[in-house]
Amino acid sequence: MPSFDAVNYSLRPNKTIQRAIVFEGLRSLSYALDWSSAAYIGFGSIWFADFVMAHKRLGIERMISIESDQIGFRRAEYNRPFRTVTVLNGLSYEIIPEFYDDPVMMSQPWVIWLDYDSELSDDATHELRGVVERAPANSALMVTVNASGKKYGADPSQKRERLRVLLGDVVPDALTREQLRDPDAFALTMADLLQQFLQATAENCARPGGFVPAFRAAYRDKASMITVGGILPTIERRDAVSTLVTEDRWEGFSDLAIIAPHLTLKELAVLQAQMPRSEVMDRTVVQELGFDLGEDQIEIFRRYYRHYPAFAQLSA
Repeated sequence: MPSFDAVNYSLRPNKTIQRAIVFEGLRSLSYALDWSSAAYIGFGSIWFADFVMAHKRLGIERMISIESDQIGFRRAEYNRPFRTVTVLNGLSYEIIPEFYDDPVMMSQPWVIWLDYDSELSDDATHELRGVVERAPANSALMVTVNASGKKYGADPSQKRERLRVLLGDVVPDALTREQLRDPDAFALTMADLLQQFLQATAENCARPGGFVPAFRAAYRDKASMITVGGILPTIERRDAVSTLVTEDRWEGFSDLAIIAPHLTLKELAVLQAQMPRSEVMDRTVVQELGFDLGEDQIEIFRRYYRHYPAFAQLSA
């Protein structure tokens, strides 16, 4: 079943928060990198949520969406949000290599988000290796994969071996059982390893400017997912990019998985009215406001409230 038939991507609060964090970061990076002629490449499906943000927040006009499902391709063609979106029918690991021989595509940076709805695969790592090695200078690369432990093996040893097959020597022998058994720990461990894989790939091919990590986050809607990303800068732009992503205000790196509490519009409005605040916001404070949440839910809201979505039914 295609993912657009299984999940309504327009109603995924945790994905929405993660997407907003990434695009806010990309907008900050766009001032250090010339993306005035950049191309956005991704999997828009029939919703195109990230394509709308790429156009409105980054000002990118040329956008390419890849759709492998035939029905999904027809629906994506119908639902294109802007006339400058091109939908290509096929598999990304077959289509993207064609861009490497396209002088127009190679003359401009890419902002590419390989937003897989499945687990990391051999095809995906091969595709990522190709993008890191050959994408134009000053491109941004993000990748999202399913990080549910059961997708990679039934026990810790199987998971470790599968990760070693996928990511190579960046996977150490010393992974703990907790890193491989605990769902949240496994997701963050996998995110770290995937980030190291992208960095190592850039180093191994002696890419000028290397790969500068900029995003690392876990979230959970229907499944446990991770997003890892960064920049492939020129040597001249590397310091500027590195400075931005190491500032205290940079939100791209998080050890707290995005599992946002479901809030009514009334609860959301009351909580947002308390923000930002320097005082501690805990369960006692929320109870004084008239309702209740767990401490972990409050911390997630406090951390991500600026990106919190509000979904409502407009008509019955």
